[in-house]
Amino acid sequence: MDHYKPQLLLSKRLLQGCLGLSEETVIDPKRARDVLKDRISAAMEALSRIIRGNVRDRGEARQIVEEVYRSRALQPIRGKAWPPDIWDKELATLYTIARYALGLDRDYPDIFHNIFSVEEMLEKAGEAVLESNDIELARKLLLFYLGGKVDSNTVARLLRVFATEVIFGFRSEREFEELLRKLVNVLPEETQTIRKYARYYIALRLAQAIAARLIKNRIAKEALKQALAARIGFEKILPDDEYVSFIARSVFSVDKRKLEKILSLKKAQP
Repeated sequence: MDHYKPQLLLSKRLLQGCLGLSEETVIDPKRARDVLKDRISAAMEALSRIIRGNVRDRGEARQIVEEVYRSRALQPIRGKAWPPDIWDKELATLYTIARYALGLDRDYPDIFHNIFSVEEMLEKAGEAVLESNDIELARKLLLFYLGGKVDSNTVARLLRVFATEVIFGFRSEREFEELLRKLVNVLPEETQTIRKYARYYIALRLAQAIAARLIKNRIAKEALKQALAARIGFEKILPDDEYVSFIARSVFSVDKRKLEKILSLKKAQP
């Protein structure tokens, strides 16, 4: 990461000067949740239906989430792709709210563990990586929690759980950045997947900062983009502005005219 030090220092200064933020956090947790009120409300409605109906089947819970989101014209948290298991992946949002906002893992443990066993194992696997400084031990623990087999989809889902906790303000950004760096060493065969997710995370966080009105011009946007990439420490993970715009509109419902003032977007062809 030595080659990133000058860039990181410059980005820190720009981050503090343009955004008035600490280098430790991009978005204050409360402010992060403020721009996700609609999603928090939707998650709470879905969880209420799950608890009232004593739902213990993950498939049924997934269907409830989809119904609630569609009734509110909400899309799942995503990039440009719409994978066939997107609604199952979106249960990471319910898991985050259920555990960290509502404490349902304590109040309704049977329902919680039945529905969110996937997210629980993914989080335990990620935390094992974070807690270990021994690469081989971390890999063994990761494989243990994930049933001895890991593919790109599993890695992306693990990162989704942690990234979701970050954007809702329940996990530190520094922890997530450390997880990305450690996973590259623990799972070198999944480096491409991890780098791709890092790029998506930067776009997601930029979009959230725009929605929270922390970024109001292109200089601040570029400062934050560079700072996030430098903090993670991977080369060539800067998302283009079109990608940031897509996420800002689909996930955070940011007005297109506002985005045009902040992002460098291609003009629509006549």
